[in-house]
Amino acid sequence: MPKQKEVESQIESIDKMVRALEEAKDPVLRANAKELVQALMTLHGACLERMLEVVGQSGVSGKSIIDTFARDGVVKSVLLLYGLHPIDIKTRVLEALEKTRSSMRSNARTVSFVAIDDAGMVTLRMEGKSEGCRSSDSALKQAVEQAIYEAAPDISGIVLEGFVEKTSTTGFVPLASLAATAQQAIPEGA
Repeated sequence: MPKQKEVESQIESIDKMVRALEEAKDPVLRANAKELVQALMTLHGACLERMLEVVGQSGVSGKSIIDTFARDGVVKSVLLLYGLHPIDIKTRVLEALEKTRSSMRSNARTVSFVAIDDAGMVTLRMEGKSEGCRSSDSALKQAVEQAIYEAAPDISGIVLEGFVEKTSTTGFVPLASLAATAQQAIPEGA
């Protein structure tokens, strides 16, 4: 039984081979290779979909098997690749948010789900009063994003409302702006 790291290595190897084929000088070879990969993906996707249907028709035990597939790292990766993950994106995002609740408890701010659009863009809202330390907000943002991308790598992105990027303010005025201001202040002919 392949382990997650072995599968990731195989996916990386396949990706390299596909890229090499895309760079082939012969346009007929490139077109045939692309068509072959698409045909295999279509065949495998149809077979996997049918297998899920058959297992799903087995009643409660079938549902339990499908739930196990959805949580297994290797199987989940393949189901996501074929767009067959049995748990919808919103549910996976909500579950990921729930898993990050413990890190939110140590922060005065929380993150809640707002929406997911048709393109797969997830909108979240950071709420609560910031306790002045933007690094804890950044850590919370990073933890939430990581959990969501692990649970739903098929989303197109994350928008986090209420999060303000930390900006660096040194108190110094850039020399370039001083030089420009000085030139504007010098009267002509002086």
